[in-house]
Amino acid sequence: MGVTIVTDSTADLSPQMYEKFGIKMVPLTVYFGEEAYKDWLEIDPVSFYQKLKNATDLPRTSQPSPDQFLEVFKGELEKGNEVVSIHLSAKLSGTYNSACIARDMLDSSKIFVIDGKTASIGTGILAIIAKRLADEGKSAEEIAEIIEQKIKTIRHLFAVETLEYLKKGGRISPAKATIGNILNIKPILQIVDGIVEPFDKVRGMKRALPRIIEEVKNKGLDLTKQVCGLSYAGSLDEAKEYEGLIKSELSPGELIVTQIGSVIGTYVGPGTVAFIFFEE
Repeated sequence: MGVTIVTDSTADLSPQMYEKFGIKMVPLTVYFGEEAYKDWLEIDPVSFYQKLKNATDLPRTSQPSPDQFLEVFKGELEKGNEVVSIHLSAKLSGTYNSACIARDMLDSSKIFVIDGKTASIGTGILAIIAKRLADEGKSAEEIAEIIEQKIKTIRHLFAVETLEYLKKGGRISPAKATIGNILNIKPILQIVDGIVEPFDKVRGMKRALPRIIEEVKNKGLDLTKQVCGLSYAGSLDEAKEYEGLIKSELSPGELIVTQIGSVIGTYVGPGTVAFIFFEE
């Protein structure tokens, strides 16, 4: 008996990371026209961004069905395990709701479904922390309570390379996107209580991560004992410079570096970089 941690593919952990950390994942789906791909399982990030650049229309995405969660939850209960299931913001996707429906269908007090109120590696970091708490022997209820407290302090800042995908996704007007791209303005966004909000803007992508680092320093935060996350919409080799800058400037205790997968990447586009830490 134990506690199984479940999340969804927008946590943007690689298949190797799920195996390494011992976390179960339920995938979302991305559609290019009539072609459907399970996020991370049937299309890797690099292949996705290549297809995205050549696509005329923005891909569509869909959440997992309650039945997909039901299968995972039921299997764990049958093994005698409790479940803590952590998902991207309920204000950004219906994934959390699907997991809640599955929990209610089983009518079990051993399943705890959590709205992470973040996305991408933000959700991934919460899942990793939850798994480590499970490995320490904490119960599902104890883990859920601790993660709910962590959610209150999580900070998710990200900068996008181009405004085109925010425009295509209806997040900003075509006029603003055109002006922003001409002026090389790169918006820095944040997720606050599960909603994407503006934080700042800089001229050129080279200034984006330094501005995010400046925010951490201005807050006087010590990240040396924290698990932090860095995610990038592109290859991991391209993220090396960002990784080096974070480590040299902020010295996080542990930095989980990953790629932004196809579902989140649909809305932020290639070149996006995100940094996740805790204000504690």
